[in-house]
Amino acid sequence: MPVSPEFVSIKAAPHGVGSARILIVGLSWLGDGIMAMPALAAFRKRLPGVHITMLAKPSVASLWSIFPGVDDVILLKKGFVGMRDTIRAVRKGGFDFAYILPKSFRTAWIPFLAGIPGRRGLSGNGRGWMLTETAALSEAAVCGHQSLEIADVLQLSHGDLELPPFLMVSDEIRKRIRNRVDTFQGGVEEGKLIAFFPGAAHGPSKRWPAGNFAAVGRRLVSEPGCRLLILGSRGDKVVCDEVAAGIGDGAVNLAGETDFLELIGLLSLCRCVVANDSGGMHLAAGLGVPVIGLFGLTDPSKTAPVGTRHTLLCAEGVRQSRDIDPDSPEARSAIASISVDAVLGAVARVVAGSV
Repeated sequence: MPVSPEFVSIKAAPHGVGSARILIVGLSWLGDGIMAMPALAAFRKRLPGVHITMLAKPSVASLWSIFPGVDDVILLKKGFVGMRDTIRAVRKGGFDFAYILPKSFRTAWIPFLAGIPGRRGLSGNGRGWMLTETAALSEAAVCGHQSLEIADVLQLSHGDLELPPFLMVSDEIRKRIRNRVDTFQGGVEEGKLIAFFPGAAHGPSKRWPAGNFAAVGRRLVSEPGCRLLILGSRGDKVVCDEVAAGIGDGAVNLAGETDFLELIGLLSLCRCVVANDSGGMHLAAGLGVPVIGLFGLTDPSKTAPVGTRHTLLCAEGVRQSRDIDPDSPEARSAIASISVDAVLGAVARVVAGSV
């Protein structure tokens, strides 16, 4: 369902009169949003009668429109005029409480100026005075996965976090995508559609070499009925073109050619996804699709895909970090050390049903 410039109702039937209204200020990146979903789904389960609205940047608004844990989306707009319009839309929502998931000053400023009576988030960045409740991270959240940080802000037990799938794929999208898959040259046998995400928005430091993706792809498409989708944004097109050219027949390069809902529909049909530490990796995980995630210097203890059906292949003998330069020679060398055979073995186990 499209998101309006200000406010859109996702569910047809409104909640009962007098029910609490909660605003959740969402995170900026696709992957961060999906890593928040174990806690957000648990929050929805705990408060089934509460009306929950997500404040989100336009770049991730479509994600929340297919997440059943929220009822509405308000767009967080850019610039002075955008800020004014956003505050007006939030004030119009009549919210009782706001949970502020990001740590920036601006994301606390909006619910404060909109007059929401209760405002909870992490302190720092000079924004503590705008909060009515300050969230404190537990030791487990400081040392563990990013989803635990969200649980602490939402006042949830870590043991209550939900597992994927989190995202809804409409019957209309499924039908449209199945018809598209049926046109792939050579046909696709059930359970043998596999997706690659060779790109990573953070840059070359998080990208397994295109030649390695191509080598894996050539081996996979040599199996009867196996077809590969090469996926990514317009910014990933160069690397995706290189991978597709290296594979040849049996690979369908759709980088930059799908809208968000089409991408979701295609991923929902895949047996597994091979991906760098990227938004595409997290998107597949949010759908409950098994992921083979490739990690060089980035730390999977913080940003691994959510769920229990994934295989993480990591560089050995390196010091992992949450923050690395976008084009670090050390990081490129680390992720390149993951072998083609290791990835092929991980895919084979998923296709065989052992994962």
